[in-house]
Amino acid sequence: MLNELCQLAAALDSAGIAPKEWHPQLKLLPKATDKKPCYRISIAENGAVNSLDTINENLITILRKWEPSNGNSFPGFNIQPLYRIIDEEQKKQLKAWRDGKQTVDVTLLKSWCNESNDNWDKKIAAKLVKCLKEIPQKLLGIINLEGLPDILALQTLIRRVIRFPHVMEEIDLIASYEKSFQEALEARLWTMIEQRESVKTALPVLVHAGSIDKNPKNDRGSVSVFLDISDWRNYSVASKDCIERVNIEMTKGRRIGDTSKSIDAFGNPALECEDKLPSVRLPIIADVKLRAMNSESSCQHRYRTINAISFPIGKESRKRVKGALEWLGDETREGETWGRADAKELLFAYPETLPKIPLKLASCFGAKKTDDTGARFANAARDVIRGLKGLSKDLNKMELRVFSLKKMDKARTKVVFHRNYTAQRLVVAAQEWERGCANIPEIHFRAWSGKKGEWVMVEPKIPFPLQVASCLNRVWKQDGTTECETHAVISAQGIELLLDEQPKRFVPHLLAVLLQNGKGLLLSLAHVQHKGEIISVINGYDAHKLLVPSILGLLLHKLGVRKESYMNNAPFLVGKMLKLADELHALYCKEMRDNKLPPQLVGNTLMTAALDSPVQALSQLALRIKPYYGWAQTFRGAESGKLVGYFIGLFGDTASQLAKLELPSRFNDAERAQLLLGYLAAHPKKGDTSLLENN
Repeated sequence: MLNELCQLAAALDSAGIAPKEWHPQLKLLPKATDKKPCYRISIAENGAVNSLDTINENLITILRKWEPSNGNSFPGFNIQPLYRIIDEEQKKQLKAWRDGKQTVDVTLLKSWCNESNDNWDKKIAAKLVKCLKEIPQKLLGIINLEGLPDILALQTLIRRVIRFPHVMEEIDLIASYEKSFQEALEARLWTMIEQRESVKTALPVLVHAGSIDKNPKNDRGSVSVFLDISDWRNYSVASKDCIERVNIEMTKGRRIGDTSKSIDAFGNPALECEDKLPSVRLPIIADVKLRAMNSESSCQHRYRTINAISFPIGKESRKRVKGALEWLGDETREGETWGRADAKELLFAYPETLPKIPLKLASCFGAKKTDDTGARFANAARDVIRGLKGLSKDLNKMELRVFSLKKMDKARTKVVFHRNYTAQRLVVAAQEWERGCANIPEIHFRAWSGKKGEWVMVEPKIPFPLQVASCLNRVWKQDGTTECETHAVISAQGIELLLDEQPKRFVPHLLAVLLQNGKGLLLSLAHVQHKGEIISVINGYDAHKLLVPSILGLLLHKLGVRKESYMNNAPFLVGKMLKLADELHALYCKEMRDNKLPPQLVGNTLMTAALDSPVQALSQLALRIKPYYGWAQTFRGAESGKLVGYFIGLFGDTASQLAKLELPSRFNDAERAQLLLGYLAAHPKKGDTSLLENN
């Protein structure tokens, strides 16, 4: 990851972009939600908690806390709710109070909040000594708080919180408040509840609904808090100005004495190489460690270069890579420099020459914003290519850098894909991609329009590269349902399929996965199509129904198999023959059985066999189609006779073409794909008697 980010840092330098430098120990607050908010606790001059409220989610993204050691920080940190209950009836009652369905019975609640349910142990007591005394005092010694109006509230807060008495130390009766932080907080919570003031806010801080099946030590709950004062003048502690001033003062101190004779792995001064590398908070996957080396890992001892010695990274290099990743993954650049590749994976993409007007390069690959669901690949690619041409006349000399980060577990993040391509390659590849997705016969489905009772005719769509893995990994049953997915194809494989100039080395694998997992979907789609029924393509995995046929054509195109040729080949014609059998069977049921169709039409019952043994499947078809074909010969004079005659004519033409070709005993994967496309393909229109207009 460090190499990729150093490249980005150089690109930012060339573009004159200076990412905001944050002190590595100034960490973002945990992400707040409606269910787990961050609480602002305001401390009065006398040590009382005079207000407790939730902080706006937009403000949360701005605030930071100084965290010199893991889990211990100021002015933001985590505490535990004051009490813990596990009785199921009490928890139901607590939820009813919290949801506002019932008025709080204060007397009853106080009876639950007793010593036996006390949730604050020695661990939280020791934590408060650090968060309310040691760290604030240390902060006073590191930065100058005097005479700075935007930091005056923080100075006042520190002078107040260090006066809280702690059970872990001897109490200074002169300097300390009468009540501890816990006592002051509890007093405020009871006041809020008794006065019916923001009960929904107070209850989660007062009481944790635990589980009887869990060890209390591991089931105490967690509450994110940020300390402030309510009597601030111009700037509160919980403000952008205050936090940025703290950062300026702390960063200023780090620049003093930045000299070193040795250099790190990137040619910068080798200062503070032994320190842990900072982490970066990214959307979706949260904290990402830039590099983690553990001396306990035996692999490090092989070359006797352990921890920082294995790859020295100085303070300047750390600042550059951290700032680069924060800039690249900024939430405002979603769809431009980054996007969602998977539930736990982010894709990053940018040109080496950064434009003044952002390019939606990530969206071009399919890492779209959640509100870009109606976007089309052709439009996204055209916009990006137009922007790239505005940056350079020779796109062969401009690189596009693409990499993805995947969260492997809570602690580890891994670079799972990294490629550099020329911008010109994207121009050529986008054209090839569209031609490849069009490498299929004409295919139509009846689909619900989204309006009640209305349907429209739809065609397969061109997928974005990142949609390929999702479509290939999804496992479908022959009844058109899906419940699971495999991990045979990584998310970024679609980008490689788009941009790699030699894809034949991995396309056979992709085709095998698609046939294995998507065969049921294709057979189900064709069967519904042949029965004249309507499909849903609007939500969730239903969207795959319009993408998988195009991906099938794309993979054949990458293998050099073009529709101009394969539509005259035996596999395609076998699929077409089985389609005709389905439609003739369906027409027979419509005319002779009051439109009562069986669960499977005759051609559909033979498709699985045809995928493995086409000769045997056609032999069985010859026997099973006889009654329907014989009926068709006698039905030509009826009202639907023109359509029957059309089917018989197509049967004859297809059989005549097949008779001239050598039919293999078994199909390979490319031939199976052609068979499935033949089974889905629309018939050539013939006036007003075409299948699509009459079926």
